[in-house]
Amino acid sequence: MLLSLARRLATQLPPKLSDNFFHIFSLAPTFNLDLSELSRSYRELQALFHPDRHVNSSALEQERAAKNSAYVNKAYRCLREPYTRARHLLENMDYDPNVQLVDVEFLGDMMDFNDQIELCEDVETLEHLQTHNEAAIEELYSQFQEHFEAGELQTAAERLSKCKFLLQTRERIDKHAELLAS
Repeated sequence: MLLSLARRLATQLPPKLSDNFFHIFSLAPTFNLDLSELSRSYRELQALFHPDRHVNSSALEQERAAKNSAYVNKAYRCLREPYTRARHLLENMDYDPNVQLVDVEFLGDMMDFNDQIELCEDVETLEHLQTHNEAAIEELYSQFQEHFEAGELQTAAERLSKCKFLLQTRERIDKHAELLAS
C-alpha cells in the first residue's frame, strides 16, 4: 500500500499531495501514534523521493522529487511531535485548534508557576519545577487523546491550548537552567 501511495505521489505536484499527513504515511489518524512505524514509513518515502535519487531525471521530475521530499519532511515533523500532531488531528476534523482559553484558575496558576521559575535560584528546585511541568504536559496529552477519541473536540482543543502554555513554560525552564548554569 505504501509503495502504491508513493507512486501516486510521484506523479503529483505538491502542495496538494494530501492534506492529511497520516495518509501520506499510510497511518491511522490517532494521537497515540506508533513513532517507529512513522519513522519506517518516512524512511521508505524518502528513499523514493529524495532529490539525490533523481539526479539523472528530467528537470520536471527533479522538481517533483524535491517538492515531494520537502512535503514528506513537513508531514513527518508535524506528526512526530505530540503538540503539532494534535493540532493536525483537530484541523483534519475541520475543527479550529486555536480556542480561546478562558480557564481563569489555570491562567492564574500558570502565572504563579512562571513566577516560581523566575525566582528560582538553585538547580534542584528548578529540576523539581521541570518534573512537575513535564507531568502536567503528559496529563494534558492524555486528556486530549481521551476527549478527541470521544468526539469531544472542544474539550480536546481546550486541553491542547493549556498544553501550549506548558510547552512555553518548558522553554522558560530551559532558559532559566542555562542562566543558573553560567
